[in-house]
Amino acid sequence: MSSAGYVLYDQSRNRLEVIRPGESMKRYIPCTNIRPPHDKVHGVQIDGDNIWVFVGPSTNARPNRKFLYRFSSLSGGSSRSI
Repeated sequence: MSSAGYVLYDQSRNRLEVIRPGESMKRYIPCTNIRPPHDKVHGVQIDGDNIWVFVGPSTNARPNRKFLYRFSSLSGGSSRSI
């Protein structure tokens, strides 16, 4: 297991599947601000406690905004333009 944690976006359930750093139990963070199939998740990046989810319209080849979630609180969803 990685000391950085683990994150995977589950489009069918519109949530992040996470394993916190140093733990082995899966937890979930709902992504209520991402709207499949209108939005496309282009990637997920871990930066310490921060989990960045890069999103754009399903018709775009590149993301145009990112959402911030956190391992520590298992919450988030604040948006920023890229």
